[in-house]
Amino acid sequence: MEQNFIIMNEVLNQIATIIEQYNNTDIMNGKKLNKQLKELTARLYYIETLRTKAHQDYEAVIHNKVAEGFSVARATNEANVDVPEMYKLRRLLESGYRVCDAMRTNISFLKSEIHNVEKNY
Repeated sequence: MEQNFIIMNEVLNQIATIIEQYNNTDIMNGKKLNKQLKELTARLYYIETLRTKAHQDYEAVIHNKVAEGFSVARATNEANVDVPEMYKLRRLLESGYRVCDAMRTNISFLKSEIHNVEKNY
């Protein structure tokens, strides 16, 4: 599990780098936006596979703690301690998908502008 945690953090750092590059990209640079979107979605997919495993571990902790007699609320707190990556991944993936949406919006805007320019001439 430790190796997965190291890989997860490396990929999350790569995602952060892509998002920083996106923030500094000219919104009229469609090729660069497409490349960044491709890289970001590929890494988000990989992180989703790790989140799936983390979610299984998280749910197993809750199940086992409840079976031991813990309340669901306390079992959930224990799961948050035992599987801390679950919260981190949930929040970061949500934000990553919002950035993907923004990239797609920019690309769609560019397509619309190209279409409008071609239509006017």
